[in-house]
Amino acid sequence: MSNDYAAAWDALCDTIGAAEGKSAGSITEMDHLTIDQRLKAAEVAALLSIAQEISALNPNNTISFVDGHEVNAWGFRIS
Repeated sequence: MSNDYAAAWDALCDTIGAAEGKSAGSITEMDHLTIDQRLKAAEVAALLSIAQEISALNPNNTISFVDGHEVNAWGFRIS
């Protein structure tokens, strides 16, 4: 699932770069964008960050091994 976050961040940066005629951009380089575009980019970045934090709370996203079995963060066997 973390690949989804990376792909979304890459798409956001590609879009920021495309607005300047480049193949890629950065969330820290938005001087060429209008105020509305900057706000939208900040909104998307905030949503991605929030989603990543919420995902980290999901115990199924934290896997460890106990006695040869996969367990989630709550200690429940998942395999």
